Amino acid sequence: MKYKIIGLILVATLSGCATSEKTQRVDNSGFSILPGTKIFAEAKIAGDGSIDLVKVSLIKNPDITLTFNLTKMDSGMMLSVKNPLDKTIKYHLNMIDFNGKAHNTSSCPVRAGLSVFETWPHAIPEIIVTNIHLALKGEKGMCIY
Repeated sequence: MKYKIIGLILVATLSGCATSEKTQRVDNSGFSILPGTKIFAEAKIAGDGSIDLVKVSLIKNPDITLTFNLTKMDSGMMLSVKNPLDKTIKYHLNMIDFNGKAHNTSSCPVRAGLSVFETWPHAIPEIIVTNIHLALKGEKGMCIY
């Protein structure tokens, strides 16, 4: 049953990637990244420091489009996040294991105009990104949840 659910999520995600004309609002309560998936999302910073994202199929506005890419490597998994904004951003990551259970993992802040690469020495079938926001003073230099 769990594999059917994962399969349905995979089909829904891949079919969403195949449509080039649609945009999809990303809910800051969480969006999923599967291995081999690259997500482009245009960012708008709200007054409270939260970041509202809209998924896009192509980068049309490079100054505001974040890129999330989860890749499988021989030694495990790597998530790369590119931040073109002029401010440091932070988010939370949850790894979903092969039984569908979520596990908190640390994430590093992504400084303005830079990228960050995070790696794990094991396979990860899915990562959920939540709480995307401008980095707070205590988060700017720390890789924390």
